[in-house]
Amino acid sequence: MNKTDFPSPGLRIYKTVLAAMISAFLGYITGIHPFYTMIAAILCMQSSTEASVKKGLSRLTGTAIGGVFAIFILLLIDFTPLEPFSAVYYLIISLCVLPLIYTNVLLNTQDSAYITCVAFLSIVLSHFDTDNHYLFALQRMLETGAGVLISLGVNVVIRKNDK
Repeated sequence: MNKTDFPSPGLRIYKTVLAAMISAFLGYITGIHPFYTMIAAILCMQSSTEASVKKGLSRLTGTAIGGVFAIFILLLIDFTPLEPFSAVYYLIISLCVLPLIYTNVLLNTQDSAYITCVAFLSIVLSHFDTDNHYLFALQRMLETGAGVLISLGVNVVIRKNDK
């Protein structure tokens, strides 16, 4: 048998684990499920603080745009006969992908387009069993912001090879 040498994990991996752990404990302390915070923290962690800031701003921009569009859909559900999860509902939310992406084009934030759609769909396709789906939309945006800030904080505190 040949001995296989595995590379040791890099600093970015350790920083990502730390950001995820802080996000999880924040959720534990506040009693808020840490899913969205942890995802944002993991996705925003980059090898440098500058890259993390860029990724974090992209994530926040996309989440805000997707959240605002989702609130309009929630208003449609509350003030029209539109039934969630009906064929018409699925058609409407599918068609929303066009203005979601195009808004990013108009704002010159094309890097945020994917997260805009993810944030929008996570709000309009889930959590209808909550008492207040508007509050869920707001909470979703705030949790993402918390994850971004945690990731940036870890990256600022643990710096190596920052350029």
